[in-house]
Amino acid sequence: MSFADAFPGFKLRLTRWGAAYIAGCVILGLAAVNTGNNALMAMFALALGSYIVSGTWSRQVLASVEVAASTPAEVFAGRSTFAEIRLCNRSRIFPAYGLVLRGADDTILLTENFVGAGEVRRRSVELVFDRRGWARVGPWRLEVLLPLGFFLKSKELLQEQRILVLPRLLAVEPAVTLAGGGGARSMELLAERGREGEVSQLRDYRDGDDHRQLHWKQTARQQRPIVVDRQHAAEGPIYLVLDPRVPDPGDPETQARFEHSVSEIATVVVGRLRREAPVGLVVGPMVVEPVRSARQSGRLLRPLAEVELKPMAADGPADLGRWPVTVVVGARQR
Repeated sequence: MSFADAFPGFKLRLTRWGAAYIAGCVILGLAAVNTGNNALMAMFALALGSYIVSGTWSRQVLASVEVAASTPAEVFAGRSTFAEIRLCNRSRIFPAYGLVLRGADDTILLTENFVGAGEVRRRSVELVFDRRGWARVGPWRLEVLLPLGFFLKSKELLQEQRILVLPRLLAVEPAVTLAGGGGARSMELLAERGREGEVSQLRDYRDGDDHRQLHWKQTARQQRPIVVDRQHAAEGPIYLVLDPRVPDPGDPETQARFEHSVSEIATVVVGRLRREAPVGLVVGPMVVEPVRSARQSGRLLRPLAEVELKPMAADGPADLGRWPVTVVVGARQR
């Protein structure tokens, strides 16, 4: 294996302690040569040998450690996302010390003081994305400073990759008004009617659950949030419509209103799919047929994550005919 393969993107940086040590070695060497003192000669040889030990050890650690990262399938804007980091020390003899994993912006993502020979450790790194859409993650670098800290050696382990960040979800699912053949109904009424059904199960609270589902007695008894699932009344399929056309796509206020509209629709999509209520999507001329399973949420959430504002000359929303739709316009009206 070539050096470039073993150490991709290798970098070597002299530390402040290393520079001071080199200066001390020069002074010590001059003193040993000029005086001929055997003790100074021995100290000078010990100092040079420590450089060799430090460099060899850090290179061994850097070459033997592998890092792999995996992110969740769904990443929502404004919510903490935990990437799973797998540290593997491939050396069967030497342990790894002083590992530091840094992000592309030079922030420290993870530190690991010790990984035994042949050991695999799993850690989590918290990531937060402020905006929906395609975000860049990486490249990440692995740094080794120990054992003596003369040089900081690093190599690039995780290449830059793109992650689709889904729209920000609201704390409470908004009410929507159906039109175009469905009559006037409220999503709150449908959800309320579902909460009056028979108890299906008690389970631990999950991020995004309605706080009104909390079972207070079980929560107090078990000292952790417990929610109650009830059998919901059947809900018919609907389409959620988003019109991205606006007079001025560059207006900051218009952009803020549009982002809120996208979050409203995404929250309704997630809420309905959790209830296994069929929901479709219209984003401009694009139509996504209704789905019922949460496993298919990506078909609806991906277009919402990628949609951008367009001028009024662009194509408008597709005509759904008799289908019940909720008229959720873009940022040009509220």
